[in-house]
Amino acid sequence: MHTATQMKPNTLLTIDESAYFEVDKKQLWYEPEPDSEVKSVNRYALVRKDTGKLLGIHSDDYIVRPYSDLAEKVNEVILDAVPDIDKWNITTEDHVYGDGKKYRRNINFWNKQIYLDSNKRANECIIPQVRIYSSLDGQWGQQIMFSSIYMWCLNGMVRPDWTFTVYNKHSSKQDITYSVAEFRDGLESHKEMGDEMFKMMQKKVKVADVTECYRKTLANTNKRNLDIDNNSVIVMRDLDSLWGKYVAKYGNTLFSVYQTATDWATHPITRGAVYNVSRKREKQVAEMMQSKYWENLYG
Repeated sequence: MHTATQMKPNTLLTIDESAYFEVDKKQLWYEPEPDSEVKSVNRYALVRKDTGKLLGIHSDDYIVRPYSDLAEKVNEVILDAVPDIDKWNITTEDHVYGDGKKYRRNINFWNKQIYLDSNKRANECIIPQVRIYSSLDGQWGQQIMFSSIYMWCLNGMVRPDWTFTVYNKHSSKQDITYSVAEFRDGLESHKEMGDEMFKMMQKKVKVADVTECYRKTLANTNKRNLDIDNNSVIVMRDLDSLWGKYVAKYGNTLFSVYQTATDWATHPITRGAVYNVSRKREKQVAEMMQSKYWENLYG
């Protein structure tokens, strides 16, 4: 599966050329009987005009929305929200997966960092990030998410309520909307995230409680009832390995619990598509942070 990725230092207005391509929507037909007249079905193939690659098969109500249009729309909102944009240090990353089936764009705001130690070491900080998702294979709707990144390990900073997320289905007749107010709310949330990280660093936890939290949430293979002990040995093994890494740096703290979980979500070891597994796991981490087991750790 071909993936085009641009990760060069770029300004906000830079959108990689891989995000620009046209798509044909082709009617599908079938033959009821051998040598009979073909008939149309309510299914259409989305095919790249430049490469001829099949991107997805959808019904007539599926609306093709170019990735570049979504990226440009978010750029316009940020430009309106930040009048002194030239003073901001912004880089972008565009990722086109599966020859065009999926798209992700990261916008990083480097001079809005929040340091997590008194020495203000370069990597000991979190920076705000806007993530954009879309797809043409039907697996991802359009999504604009305000997030944060911890620079020491490049972990995505998951929020329990995902409040600052805008979502739109491809079958929706209305296009996705994103406002200046929503962007500014995201920046405020980033500041709050910094305060929350400081609290987590001070909160001591018991290893037995940490294990219980992971077993009943991230490693739980029976999501309908979190009290059932049906955990994944593989997940627990991976979490235990990561836990040791963060305890060595931050001690037995809630911050180590959180970073272990976000590392597991951000950098999955998998035979499948990393970008699909990572999004699924981030949702699991958000659910963990809403559980009674997390509340018990938080005290």
